[in-house]
Amino acid sequence: MADIYLSGIRILENEINVKTALTQVDPLRRADAAQIKDPKKRAQSLAAGLLVQYAARERLGEAAPAGIYEIVTGEKGKPYFKDFPNLHFSISHSGQMVLVALSDRAVGADIQEWKELKADIAGRFFHPKETEYLRGMPASASEKAFFDLWCLKESYIKYTGEGLAQPLDELDFTPVLQGGGFAVFEFTEDSSRIRAELIEAPHGYSAAVIEAF
Repeated sequence: MADIYLSGIRILENEINVKTALTQVDPLRRADAAQIKDPKKRAQSLAAGLLVQYAARERLGEAAPAGIYEIVTGEKGKPYFKDFPNLHFSISHSGQMVLVALSDRAVGADIQEWKELKADIAGRFFHPKETEYLRGMPASASEKAFFDLWCLKESYIKYTGEGLAQPLDELDFTPVLQGGGFAVFEFTEDSSRIRAELIEAPHGYSAAVIEAF
């Protein structure tokens, strides 16, 4: 199972802390973060970069120069550790939170702050069974369920690295919600299996991880 790391970003909205953080992330992240003008978005980026480095050190030790593991991107933009391509990770940030999932298998993870989305998003991206499931829920629980499903969809996109090549309205993740937090799915076309799981997150957020099984 994937190792999951969660962190807040508030401390990195301070300019003094930003200068230190820029020296402790990988060069690719450093270059990207240095160009971000919005303090919150920059804090999200830096927190994600620091967290993935922390996760790598937890797994690999201090083998990298200065303790920094270099990250590069593949042909389709999916990031990976240059010297450890078989150690997979996924990064997500939203609001005041960042999330990193680290695994020996292909993995995708997502965190999402609960906020207003366009009304037609369920019809465009949700499976009919998912839409029906949400309609049958009391209003007090439907918001969390909506974002739980949304995080599962986003996690799957990150897991495959294929973007929207897989139509998301063909995937029904209601068994995850109904089964107490996780479910295993098998895709017969390529015989692949995934484990989809909801992650405990602070109130006002949903989070999920999908991993090869």
